[in-house]
Amino acid sequence: MPGIDFEQGPIRPPSEAGSLLVRVSRNCPWNRCAFCPVYKKKRFSLRSVDEVLSDLDAMQKHFSDSPRTVFLQDANPLLTKPQDLQRIIEGIRKRFPRVTRITAYARSHTLARRSLDELRRIRKSGLDRLHVGMESGCDQVLDLICKGTTREEQILGGQRAKEAGFELSEYIMPGLGGSQLSEEHAIDSAQALCEIKPDFIRLRTTSVIPGTELEQLQIAKKFIPLREVELVREIRLFLSGLENLSTRLESDHMLNLLMEIRGDLPDDLPKLLSVCDQFLELPRHSQNKFILARRMGWMGQLKDLDQAVLDPRLDEIFQKIDQDNLDVEDLFAELRTRMV
Repeated sequence: MPGIDFEQGPIRPPSEAGSLLVRVSRNCPWNRCAFCPVYKKKRFSLRSVDEVLSDLDAMQKHFSDSPRTVFLQDANPLLTKPQDLQRIIEGIRKRFPRVTRITAYARSHTLARRSLDELRRIRKSGLDRLHVGMESGCDQVLDLICKGTTREEQILGGQRAKEAGFELSEYIMPGLGGSQLSEEHAIDSAQALCEIKPDFIRLRTTSVIPGTELEQLQIAKKFIPLREVELVREIRLFLSGLENLSTRLESDHMLNLLMEIRGDLPDDLPKLLSVCDQFLELPRHSQNKFILARRMGWMGQLKDLDQAVLDPRLDEIFQKIDQDNLDVEDLFAELRTRMV
């Protein structure tokens, strides 16, 4: 943007859409996850405290209204020395006194290696919430996607963050194990989360992005993507493993098919399982119409299904698919990719 003299990174969680973005680190220190297209061919670096404080001064001049929430970028600002991170957080609080929440991405690998005392000091300085890309609690899946961590480390890092007093948001990617590891991915992920006890679980449906290592695994048939109905079955299996967990489940990304799978567990679990069952019990043609309408952005939830069934645009698309002898699942996969 013209006239803006501070840095901002490329991504943030959907839940931080209204947050002030403060770049503490550049890019990703791991940068090898098979599914991820971000930060490729870019080196990780930590910004100096003076650089970040200078950015904050520029932001203070630029924004007339003090932000209420702040998100620290990029992929793992917790690699910053604890004393430096404290100075940055204190600098935010000083310049923007109305801020009620400061949040950051963090890797389980880092959280498992930070001492409890270090994490408590960072938390006390004013960092409130951590977003952790757990992706899976299954070691076989973590190996497949080159996540650079283990199930044990995921659990340890999450538990340590909670013990230090952070609000913890863990991300799970339905479909990440493909058809080969779907059941293990669902069961092991649910069990790991039950041990961590995060405040939030956020669903991010897997999509194979062109140019990623996951695409190469698909070409080599080492990864076979789940079809849309199979994804819902996997999510249902995953949810059934959370029956004793108290947390907030969110489906806050457009990649997710059933956006209404969100609620407070365990109270809302029967309702969420019922949403999955409602979809799975539909006739195949109704499932396809709903999927296409959702992926085209023409529909939000299952309650709108009657509207989709009557939409003539869908019939025209399906007629074209039949005429060209195409696989409808290929179309669904392409539409998911466009949403990334």
